[in-house]
Amino acid sequence: MTRYVAGGDGLMPLVKLNIRRGRPAELRRKILSAVQSALVETMSVPDADKFQLVNQYDEEDFVHTAAYLDMNYSRDLVMIEIIFIEGRSDEIKKSLIAAISKKIVAATGMNSDDVFLMIQEVNRTNVSFGRGVAQRAA
Repeated sequence: MTRYVAGGDGLMPLVKLNIRRGRPAELRRKILSAVQSALVETMSVPDADKFQLVNQYDEEDFVHTAAYLDMNYSRDLVMIEIIFIEGRSDEIKKSLIAAISKKIVAATGMNSDDVFLMIQEVNRTNVSFGRGVAQRAA
C-alpha cells in the first residue's frame, strides 16, 4: 500500500460540497475535480489524497441571502467547506480560495459569485484517519 504524507503533516483535507438537490452529477464531478486540482497545485496535496462528500439539499433546506458584500447569488450557488489540519499560512489559504474559484468557473461556466467557500482548520489532536488513533497528535 502506498502511503502519502503531504509535507510530513498528513494534510489529507476533507472537502464538503453543499449543493441544491437535482444538480447534474457531471456538474458535481467537475466542481470536486476543480477543488482537488487546486489543492494539489496550491497546497501540494497528493492527487490520491481525496476525501470528498456531496451534500444535496431540497430547495427549502438550502437557505441563503440573495446578496452579500456586493455579490449576487443565484440558484447556482454552491457552498464548499474544506477542513484540514492547521498550519497553512494566510497566503497559501488565499491562493487556494482564488484557485478553487477560478478552476470551478473555468470547468463549469458558473459565476464566481456563486462559489462560496469556507476553510476550517483543526488541531492535529482532533483528527483520526482511522483505527481510533489521532495519528498526527504530538
